[in-house]
Amino acid sequence: MRIQKISLFPYQIPLKNKQVREGVLINILDHNENSGWGEIAPLPTWSQETLEEALAQLIQEKQALLNQVWEKEAYLKELAKLNLYPSVAFGIESALLAILDPFSSIAIPASALFMGTCEEIMQQAALRQAEGFTSAKLKVGHLTFREAESMIASLKDCFRLRIDVNRAWNTKEALAFFSQYAWDTFDYVEEPFQNPHDLRWFELPLAVDESFPCDLTLGDLEKLPTLKAIIYKPTIQGGMVGCQDLQKWAFKKSVQLVLSSSFESDIGLAHVALMAKRLSACPPVGLGTYHYLIHDLSVAPLQFSGAKVQIPAHISPNLEKLTMAVF
Repeated sequence: MRIQKISLFPYQIPLKNKQVREGVLINILDHNENSGWGEIAPLPTWSQETLEEALAQLIQEKQALLNQVWEKEAYLKELAKLNLYPSVAFGIESALLAILDPFSSIAIPASALFMGTCEEIMQQAALRQAEGFTSAKLKVGHLTFREAESMIASLKDCFRLRIDVNRAWNTKEALAFFSQYAWDTFDYVEEPFQNPHDLRWFELPLAVDESFPCDLTLGDLEKLPTLKAIIYKPTIQGGMVGCQDLQKWAFKKSVQLVLSSSFESDIGLAHVALMAKRLSACPPVGLGTYHYLIHDLSVAPLQFSGAKVQIPAHISPNLEKLTMAVF
């Protein structure tokens, strides 16, 4: 397959926390007029590249993308050769796979996301429970210890909780806080310490997110006795291209690979879910950021029911909501 045309569609989506998420939808058209959509949306302060840098690279590599003969068996190798920014790799890969390896409609387990004030968290929890969610990430790093304890007590019997401290607590206070909980209280605890090199002392099921690969290597991860999961964010870490070695390592070590979102639009979130399907990553996918978007971009919005998200067979935006950029 050869790409005949690449089109870009910038977007801005207001979030419920009064911030604005911006990115670009990318559309590729092949010689048979098959169409595939992806999303390039670096997450400010978290991604290594800005949106401007991502678009500059895309312009620089446009001709290479058009010249390449793309095949399902070799697309990862060819994308890796281009050494693209993570968000660019994920966006192009998503659009390519929509043509090279399309899925029919699928349903995949999904996890909710609770953050904000205690009142906001409880409001979110009531909505997600009514929708059938059974797995949820609870962000506690911004809460007081008393508030965190109260939220956990209120939610742990309704959801299988993933606790995310976001490296907000020091080792001593985090160890003291979690010492009151039994091993099986949580699905896992994500980034409990400010210092990731102390994680070997953590005694509950552990998940690593931002510490890898910035601070910890795979060799360091092997020394963590309670490591249960590695969080992988395709927009920040590079889609399937950036996941190959990590997936092999996780499978070999019996560590869960949990895919998670980075406040992408519903188009990007659908591709995160599809990537989990392609990788046979079984844990619920972290798509809870969807509920913080004010509006959808796609023709067929994501549907959540019975602890699963339904992904439509054809992922495409409502073009009436978008303006095409010159590319």
